[in-house]
Amino acid sequence: MVGFVKIIITGNKNAGLAAELYKCYPDALFASRTTGFDLTSHLGQNRLADLILEYDIFINCAALWKFNQTVLLETIYKVCMTANHNIHIINVGSTTDRVKNGKAWLYNAEKKALRDYSNTLGIAGVWDKGPKVSYISFGTLSNNQNKHPERRTMNIDKAAQYIKWIIDQPKELNINEISIDPVQNTRWYNE
Repeated sequence: MVGFVKIIITGNKNAGLAAELYKCYPDALFASRTTGFDLTSHLGQNRLADLILEYDIFINCAALWKFNQTVLLETIYKVCMTANHNIHIINVGSTTDRVKNGKAWLYNAEKKALRDYSNTLGIAGVWDKGPKVSYISFGTLSNNQNKHPERRTMNIDKAAQYIKWIIDQPKELNINEISIDPVQNTRWYNE
């Protein structure tokens, strides 16, 4: 993307993936509880939506619970549609969105919902009108190595670089979806 763009990123700029994105985009607005945005409430989501028309890119990065990441996407999208605002929305999910097992774990269902809704809105933006919407999901990132010591992880700074790569594409292209996993099969490391 050419020129200066204004970016809003959900998440704490001092933690996780948002911290890595802060290194790429130090002038971005970071929306989290630490900056006065409770994005698990309708009030907080609407407050962020009130600002969105001043921005070019929205990175929906925070791992919110109770489907709030998907609800936030809907809120932002509707405001942009009403105002006919050209914005690129990038939703950060998890490759757990592909998991099909018998666990009663809501997190993977939340990420499936985010992925499905992102793809629905993304197709609308490609073929009809509306914002560009991209979805990127990652497997276990290095900041979660302590939760999963047996897994190989992806460096979190690489994840931020992939998001930056999506942003840097020509404006007339949309990266609809990318799913990236660190390979667990050791043969790829031993050859």
